Amino acid sequence: MDTVRYRHRHLDVACELEQAEVGDRVAEWRSLRERALGVESIAGGARLWLRDDQWGTAEDLSRREAACCGFLDLELATDGDRVRLDVTSEAASAEAVVACLVGIGSECGCSCC
Repeated sequence: MDTVRYRHRHLDVACELEQAEVGDRVAEWRSLRERALGVESIAGGARLWLRDDQWGTAEDLSRREAACCGFLDLELATDGDRVRLDVTSEAASAEAVVACLVGIGSECGCSCC
């Protein structure tokens, strides 16, 4: 458990997740957020602070999110006895999606909330 990075493949803010899978993915992000130690805004996105026992869940979710949302950059890293998950994007229009995924800001109306 050091650092895992998923870099964006494109800057087109579009999710490739099958519609039938959206509800389950939303629930997974919500569950991760509910168990998070905290969340904060960072340059280009947001950071979730997690307990170290959440590494596996966060790594699996990050890998699958990177596969369907190629405009995101996700970085998972250990930081002392915590794990940080940075969700960012170089696409300016991705700000609302990032905010929804990590639970900051108001509802954006995207399918990830």
